[in-house]
Amino acid sequence: MISQELDLKILVTGANRGLGLGFVNYYLNKGCQVIACIRNIDKSLYLNSLFKLHKDNLQIEILDVSKETSLTHFSKKVESLKFDIVINNAGICIEQNLGSWSSNTFEDIFKTNTIGVALFSQIILPLIKPHGKLINISSGLGSIALNINPEIGLDAYAMSKAALNSFSRRLANKVQSKKIIVLALSPGWVKTDMGGEEATLTIDEAIFKLGIVIEKLTLKDNGKFLSENGEELPW
Repeated sequence: MISQELDLKILVTGANRGLGLGFVNYYLNKGCQVIACIRNIDKSLYLNSLFKLHKDNLQIEILDVSKETSLTHFSKKVESLKFDIVINNAGICIEQNLGSWSSNTFEDIFKTNTIGVALFSQIILPLIKPHGKLINISSGLGSIALNINPEIGLDAYAMSKAALNSFSRRLANKVQSKKIIVLALSPGWVKTDMGGEEATLTIDEAIFKLGIVIEKLTLKDNGKFLSENGEELPW
């Protein structure tokens, strides 16, 4: 499998920890060329360690998808590149219960999880190869039909992911003629800072599952909302 993926160029946002860092490590181990996007180089000690091991295959770039100036600066640095897989993983989660909601919390979450993804996608789409893949990391909490754990204070986060799902579906239609695959992908319940230690999947287990799903994607999957097992989830 490694020999088949040596020439792939991968871009991952939110790559300093959790799933983002997991994706970087996963694709580096397959021999791919990876651009890892992070907000703050000083908070990425493990990513910097990876760079020492994979300096020929790993490029680290500063990017804050919630800031248009950062998006503009980043676009100029990658404008000559072409990507096989782009993983929109950057996101934030703030828990806030009913009775304590604030506009700042909702705005901050939407600015990164939904608006930032949309504006970044606008920049990166012209740089994705035909039959390339734009993966928006969503969440089961973004499913309105499933309505997972409505009693906990992740309402703004869930709403932002539901909006991300809508964006993914609409964008998929816009780029269909370019033969680019766009979809929303839920990683499952993972032992990250947000998922907690009670989660059912480690980061490595989740990334392995997601990697298989991403590899098998075809144009028939354009616009879908999939689980970590490749099953279609309800909107």
